[in-house]
Amino acid sequence: MQHSEPGNNMFFRLASKACLLGGVLMAFLIAGCGGSATKQTSTTTSSPQTYFAPYVAGTTLGSGALADPLTYTVDDTGETFSQTAYGLPSIPGSQVLNAGVLSVGQRGLRSLSITANDYQSVMYNPPKTGSFAVELAGQAGGLVQLLGQPVAPLVAATECPNFTTVQTYQFLTIPAPQLTSSTYGNGIAWDPTTETAYGSVDISSSGSTVTLKNISQFTLPSEGGTKVSTAPSSATGACGSTSYGNITVAPGELVITDPGNGQTVPAQAKIGIGANSGLLVEDDAATGVAATSYNNTLGAGSGAVGLPKPSSDITSTVIGAQYLGFIYAAGAQPLHSGSALWSSHLSSFSYSSASSGCTSFAAQTGALSNGIYGGDYTNDDPTTYPSSNCDFAIDLGATQTSNGLYTNATVWIGANYAGNIAKTIYHFSAVAIAGQIDKKNAIFVLGVDSTQPWAIYLLQSN
Repeated sequence: MQHSEPGNNMFFRLASKACLLGGVLMAFLIAGCGGSATKQTSTTTSSPQTYFAPYVAGTTLGSGALADPLTYTVDDTGETFSQTAYGLPSIPGSQVLNAGVLSVGQRGLRSLSITANDYQSVMYNPPKTGSFAVELAGQAGGLVQLLGQPVAPLVAATECPNFTTVQTYQFLTIPAPQLTSSTYGNGIAWDPTTETAYGSVDISSSGSTVTLKNISQFTLPSEGGTKVSTAPSSATGACGSTSYGNITVAPGELVITDPGNGQTVPAQAKIGIGANSGLLVEDDAATGVAATSYNNTLGAGSGAVGLPKPSSDITSTVIGAQYLGFIYAAGAQPLHSGSALWSSHLSSFSYSSASSGCTSFAAQTGALSNGIYGGDYTNDDPTTYPSSNCDFAIDLGATQTSNGLYTNATVWIGANYAGNIAKTIYHFSAVAIAGQIDKKNAIFVLGVDSTQPWAIYLLQSN
C-alpha cells in the first residue's frame, strides 16, 4: 500500500517507544510500594502516558481474536497514540498493533486516526478515522474505542495501591457475549443468570501485598440478585512493576514467563488501580496461548471496572453533570460461531426531558426518577454532528441501594438508536454504580435485555 514518508517515520517512532514498554510479561519488581498515606498518593503525570486496558470480548487482531490485556500509550503533547499487545502467538515481548495521531475536539474528546497496523504490516493513507478516547484530567485514566473494536476502560497504573485504611470499591462485570448454549468453550463468555454482575470489595495494602476482603458478588437484580457462592470472599494479591504498569495479580503468585513461547500461565486476575483517580480496572481473561481458564477475583466475563464507594449520596450531583462515553452491546454468540454480534458507539449524555430533540423520546419513556438522556452520534461522527442523538435514557431509580449503588436502574433504548436491533423503543432493568474519580463524576451501567448484555461507561466531560 502506498504511504507518505512522514506517516512512515511517525509509525516507527511509536513502535520503538512501545517496544521499550515490553519485555517480560510479569517480571515483578517488588519494591517501594509501602507508605503511610490514608489513600493512594497523587503523582503528577505528563505526556506520554501508558494505560492498562483489559481484554474486552470482541477485540481482534484483524484476523483472529485476542484474549490478553493491552496497553495504550497516549501522547497528548505529541498528538500520537499506540496500542500494544503482549504474548502474541510466536511473538515474544511486545507488539504494536495500531498506531496513529490524535486531535482534541469539543468537550475534550480525543479523535484518533489510525495510520498503521504493525501486526498486519499495513500503512493507511489517508488515516482510518472513527476511533475515540475520553481521558480523565492529568491522564489518570479513561475510555478508548478503536475502529472495529469494543470500548475498553483505561487506567494509568503508575503506582501500587498505598492504602493504610481500607478503601471500599463497588464494581461491575465487563460483559462478554451471551452464548446461546450453556457450554462455554473458551471460558470467557458471561452467563448473567448465574455469574457476577456487580459487587463490592474492601482493599488494603502493606508494601507489595494487596489484600482484598469482604468480596461480595451478585447476579443482576433482574436475574434475582442472588449472591454468587462460587466467587471468592477474599484474596491476597502481589503488586509490582510489569509491562502493563504497577499491576496487582491475584492470587499473588509471581510469574516470570514469556507467553510468546506458548507456555501455560496460571490463571491470575490482573488489577490496575489509578493512583491519581482511584479508578479500578481488572482483566479476568485467559493469558497465554496455552491457557484455558481465567480468574474472576472480581466480576466475571472479560473483567471488572470499579469506583471508590462514595461517603454520601451523590445522586443529584451525578445526574446533573454532562458526560462523554460509550455504549457497548456485547452481543449474542451461538456456540462455535466464531463471532459475536456486538456493537459499540461513542455517546454523549446531558439532555433534560425538555431539551430540543428530546421531548418526543421523553414522552415515550415517561418521567424518570433520577435520570439522564443522551445517545449516539449519527454515523458515529461527532465532527459533522456535534450534538448526539437523544435515543437513550438511564434512570437510576427512586432510591439508591447504598451510596453510589443503584440496583433498580432502568435503561431505555429509542427506536432510532444505531445498536437497536428491534427498531422499536423498549427498556430493560439494569444495575449502576456512580462515584467520583479525579474529582469528576462517573456512571457505569450493566444490564441484559432479551437478546444480549449491555454496558454503558460515562465520564464527566468539560
